[in-house]
Order: sequence, then C-alpha cells, then structure tokens
Amino acid sequence: MTRIRTVVMAGALGAALGYFLDPELGRSRRDRLRGQLGSALQRGRREVGRVTRQAQDRAPGATPELDPPPADDDLTVLSRVESVLLEMPRFPRESVELEVADGRLVLRGEVPSAEQAEEIAAAATRIRGVGSVENLLRQPGPPGPPRPPRPPRPPRPPRPPRARPPRRAP
Repeated sequence: MTRIRTVVMAGALGAALGYFLDPELGRSRRDRLRGQLGSALQRGRREVGRVTRQAQDRAPGATPELDPPPADDDLTVLSRVESVLLEMPRFPRESVELEVADGRLVLRGEVPSAEQAEEIAAAATRIRGVGSVENLLRQPGPPGPPRPPRPPRPPRPPRPPRARPPRRAP
C-alpha cells in the first residue's frame, strides 16, 4: 500500500513539475501562481488586521463590564496607612500598632493626647482602601480594652491525588 502511495505521489509531483517547467507556457503559469499566492496572502493579512482591530475596539468597552476593579488587599492598605501616618510630624511610631482586616483599620496604643488620637483617626479615614477605622488609641494610664481573639481558620480542603505514571513491565 505504501509503495502504491509513493508511486502516485511521485507521478503527481512529476506532472506538477512538467506543468510549471514547460518550455512554452511554464513561465506564464509560474507568474500566475505567484500572483495568486501573493493576493491570497495579502487577503489573509488584511483579514487578520481587521479581526485584530475589531477585538481591540471591543476590548476597552467589555473589560469594565466583565471585571470589576480589584479590591485592595489588606497588606496594600496597611502599607498606604503606614506611609501616610508615619509622615505626620508628631506620630508616635513606637507606641501605635496598626492592623487592617477586610478594609477595616484598627488603631491601638498610646498617644500623648486625645486630640492627637482624633487627628490620627481622621487622617486614616481619608486613605484609599480604608473602609472604617476603629480607634482604640488611649492616653497613658490604665490599660485599654484587650485585643479580640482571631476567628479560627476554616479547614483546608483535601488535596487531589497525584497522577502517577504507569509502571513499566520488567
């Protein structure tokens, strides 16, 4: 069967070479084939360019509809809060603790005055990504409220079994 296929392929190749290398009409046939291939390539390039432009035109309008802007993660918000508050001239760096959970900022620690505590809380509410501020800042004196316990983590789902390659026969 493969021998017959080889003979047929060789015959087709010989006929094509004879058609295009004919001394009288071969040159015009080659030129016509070259023109047809060139125009087909040009049509293909134009079509690809058209489809690409259409996709680019649709993409800016479709993106906001499909993907809401990503919410800032807690670490990013905490970094923003720290950079803003640490730039304040009288901010007590050593005695104030910051914590962000789901956009909620908790301020803990000691400040010299109630006015400074309010100033710090007001500055924190204006920071992008901070949804609410819980101000637990206090003046030196009796201890403040204890830190609430963290909720337990949900259990991890079991891992799927790993696919192992089949054993080879000895």
